[in-house]
Amino acid sequence: MRFRWTNKAFLDLMDDARPQYDLLGMPVRGFLSDTKSAVRFIDAAYTGTAFTDPEYEYRASWGDTSFWQLSYLPMPSRIGDPFDVLLFAIDVTEQALVRRAAEREYADLRSAMGLINNTILSSLNSEEILQRVLVEATEVFKADWGWLAEREDGAWVFRNVHGWPTEMVGLAFREDELSLPGLAARSRAVVHASGEKGLPPDHRTLMERHDIGAFIMVPLMHRGEPSAVMGFCWDTEATFSDAIVDVANKLAISLSLALENARLYDAEKRITRTLQSAFFSAPASVPGMQLGHLYHSASVGARVGGDFYDVIPLEDSRTGFLVGDVSGHGVEVATLTALLKSAMRAEAMRLPSPGSVLGHANDIMLRGSEPEEFATAFFGLLDGMSGHFSYCLAGHPSPVLLRDGADPVFLAEPHIVLGARKDARYAASETVLDPGDLLVLYTDGLTEAKNPQGERFGNDRLLETVSYCAGEPAEEVPESLFLSAFSFAEGHLDDDVAILAIRRTGSPGGGSGQGRLELACA
Repeated sequence: MRFRWTNKAFLDLMDDARPQYDLLGMPVRGFLSDTKSAVRFIDAAYTGTAFTDPEYEYRASWGDTSFWQLSYLPMPSRIGDPFDVLLFAIDVTEQALVRRAAEREYADLRSAMGLINNTILSSLNSEEILQRVLVEATEVFKADWGWLAEREDGAWVFRNVHGWPTEMVGLAFREDELSLPGLAARSRAVVHASGEKGLPPDHRTLMERHDIGAFIMVPLMHRGEPSAVMGFCWDTEATFSDAIVDVANKLAISLSLALENARLYDAEKRITRTLQSAFFSAPASVPGMQLGHLYHSASVGARVGGDFYDVIPLEDSRTGFLVGDVSGHGVEVATLTALLKSAMRAEAMRLPSPGSVLGHANDIMLRGSEPEEFATAFFGLLDGMSGHFSYCLAGHPSPVLLRDGADPVFLAEPHIVLGARKDARYAASETVLDPGDLLVLYTDGLTEAKNPQGERFGNDRLLETVSYCAGEPAEEVPESLFLSAFSFAEGHLDDDVAILAIRRTGSPGGGSGQGRLELACA
């Protein structure tokens, strides 16, 4: 394989280390330092198959790089000899550099869009999402300033700005007047413009009005209608490649979906709060005692847990105390929890006997739950005049009793859980609460809290913490207990926690209480 013919253009491209004379007769393999190209000559010659390399990169020894479209065309030769090969080379350097620059730009924008998507996925707070994405996207597009306008009461109102005077926040345009957000809303798609030539009149008018050289506007859709517009503006003309427009379109889709999810989450959270408010009830005060109560949801998202408690004022200065936990999470468990709590409250008001209340609750669970569902519960009945306290547990964690001047202890061991056996019987135990005695009721989310090493908060730490609360008002005890477990678990609880603290004051007319503390999971 030797060179038979070459033109001057080929000679001009030769490396200066090559001899600048006619190449006729020089072996192809000896001339081409690029082994792949030499092999392609040989393949074309011995197989008779044509080949085209659309973008061959040629690096000259003096540092220049060029790109060529090379075509290897086999030509018939003498019978029995290899094919001759005709090599055509077309300079495609300019096109290759443009394409590679576009690929680098698209890769950079795709990486930046990945970071923006991480921001979008990191929160279900719509306001936080929009604020952070506005800043990040403005930087990604290298815009001079960005803004967010939301649709409110027939107008477009600027709610966030970045790189623009904060005085612009609150600026409003009616939907029927020409405005940047209104233009994007009418198109229902990404709108971009730069310069003055070939622009529609409304685009040119807006650019002159706001003294901008270019803009990109991204509409955010809700149920098929634009609910907000995120805009990016440049002071001078800008070039919008296909990659930039593609990223803007992806941003519109990602943000619209994220905001829809955030709206659904907010709606579900409102329903959750409404449901949970029915699970936790206590009067503002009860004569003769102090009350403290707290609920903390450790559930992921907006799921509803099965914890509940109730303080039930009854006749003859008696008060019923109810704490329970239905296994599982979700709407089905919420329905069962509401049914169980209501049934136990009704039974307590009809026949305030701990054994009767829990027996009735067991019947409800057997009739209204699935075979794998169960519940734990505690019901206690306190006589405010004498301090007599009768109580019964169904698989529930034992309450802690802290007598004035003594160490805290657990009350009697519990009976079988609710919903396990039809013939279950629940016998009551009795004690007396003297003035100053503190009783702590809780669900197992408190003692089951785990630290990163897998250790549980447990009963011993609970007793120790209760002893530290000896001098605290009952109103403050639930928060102290919760914060102790929360700190032990380093801020991560796997289960909901409900705590009810009762301290007998001995004076039916001197009771005090609090509103329920509800600590929502971050």
